[in-house]
Amino acid sequence: MIRENTDLLIVGGGPAGMSAAIAAASCGVRSVLVDEGSELGGQVYRKPLVPDAPKAHPTGEALRLAIADHSRRGRIDVRSNTAVWSVFKNNEVAIVAGNRSALVSAKKIILAPGAHEYVPPFPGWTTPGVMTAGAAQIMLKTMGLRPGKRIAIAGSGPLLVALAAQLVRKGFPVANVIEASPFRAWLKLPIQGWRAPRLMAEGLGYLATLRKAGVPVQYGRIVTQAHEENGMLARISHAPVDDDWVPDTTSIESEEIDTLCMSYGLIPRSFIFQIFGCEMNYREDIGGWVPTRNTDMTTSLPNVYAAGDGTGVAGSVVAQLEGELAGLSAAKALGARDTDARIGKVHRALERMRPVREALDAISIPRPGLQTLIRDDTIVCRCEELTWSEVRAGVENGGTKFRTLKPATRLGMGPCQARFCWPSMSRQIAKIAALDSDQIGPISPRPPIRPVTLGAVAAEQGETS
Repeated sequence: MIRENTDLLIVGGGPAGMSAAIAAASCGVRSVLVDEGSELGGQVYRKPLVPDAPKAHPTGEALRLAIADHSRRGRIDVRSNTAVWSVFKNNEVAIVAGNRSALVSAKKIILAPGAHEYVPPFPGWTTPGVMTAGAAQIMLKTMGLRPGKRIAIAGSGPLLVALAAQLVRKGFPVANVIEASPFRAWLKLPIQGWRAPRLMAEGLGYLATLRKAGVPVQYGRIVTQAHEENGMLARISHAPVDDDWVPDTTSIESEEIDTLCMSYGLIPRSFIFQIFGCEMNYREDIGGWVPTRNTDMTTSLPNVYAAGDGTGVAGSVVAQLEGELAGLSAAKALGARDTDARIGKVHRALERMRPVREALDAISIPRPGLQTLIRDDTIVCRCEELTWSEVRAGVENGGTKFRTLKPATRLGMGPCQARFCWPSMSRQIAKIAALDSDQIGPISPRPPIRPVTLGAVAAEQGETS
């Protein structure tokens, strides 16, 4: 395996990772920026790959241009299509790209892994035609493709109206948007909107687009079931909910839909912090298990920094600010001068964003009613095709933590290592066992956290042996 050395290693090329690299480079610190995607930007600032796709977000383009400029100057070494698969002693990070693996030793490390969507299991959620809102957004942003003919978008949070408006602007019809939170919860956003004028302008623009196109936004409702005909999605059922999102099953409505895009907010991709050995704590309001951090973005490990939605979901603006702060803090620790004024400025900007974050959190926090949708025959672990009745039997037999439930049921033994099933299952366990979610505990990821071939591990300068 090839060995490399660098002053600063940044993992993740979304808003936080890009901002961290730019901030460090502006202080004269060279870094290696590793990202699993083919292009930097993450989900929010994803770069289009074909002319028919919508234009890239201007902020994302500006960040990519800044990265490119610093790269030409030799300050940022961008490694696209590259994943971290393990961490060894002294924070030596194993990365893989194709058939080449390397062991990178860095003085400072910034982790900005981002987040993934939370879609709790419900009847029919594995039916072809049901996808995450993020998956639909990737299709639209990168290739300009329409995910279906008659599309419904459901769940909670700002992504729903954003995706709906982006589809409409492309000329793709949207049947409706089904938002779990009541309209009054959204009214808190304009009160704090002056703190983030660009975000407010974007949000109001999305709503104006939907209103002009005649796309209804139905507040206080959730999808209770996706119905299959001939192996494909044919219609959905949805119902009004109370403040805990418990559906009123006496008022269910049915609608013909061939594509359902689902998202109930985001979950931090925090497993990489666990691999490093960072101290973790449970925060329901920002998505679940997140690393403990100091004000300079350092984790419990003094040479490891954490930034962006992987540390608690707060959106792209906060992710950029946290990335900049992490980059400046790492640069300062590496000996860069004149960083204190810039660090103070970023701290003040983050504090201004706090009320906006809290208003968004209040909208998107999953409510207990989502757990009532599961039936005995509902698939809850897609990797292992486990039903809720199988997992519940394991819980009732004492499997109230990941390490006890996994061997009893095979939950989380698939390729995702429980990253997608555990957020929902931990809530179900807490409900059955009358425990708090933090008592249930997080997943227990093990290397390799990404698939890696033996040939790549054994490769030397690109040659396998």
